[in-house]
Amino acid sequence: MWSIRDKDAPEVAKDFYEYLLERQPEGKGSGGSSGFDGSQAAYALHHATQRLRRRLDNSQRSLLAWIPYVHFGF
Repeated sequence: MWSIRDKDAPEVAKDFYEYLLERQPEGKGSGGSSGFDGSQAAYALHHATQRLRRRLDNSQRSLLAWIPYVHFGF
């Protein structure tokens, strides 16, 4: 398992969940009884890592900051 930087993790989590929650089907996610739909999780993670990459420079250290964020599954 790769380590992540404490400075970046809260921003990635915020961007991930904002993206995911904004795209919940009607009746899901925000207090609805139908549960949470995570089918957009890969897209949300892509969005969050792209935002992190834009905040960082193009160095190898920056690469090591965003590369640990991976999605497995569907």
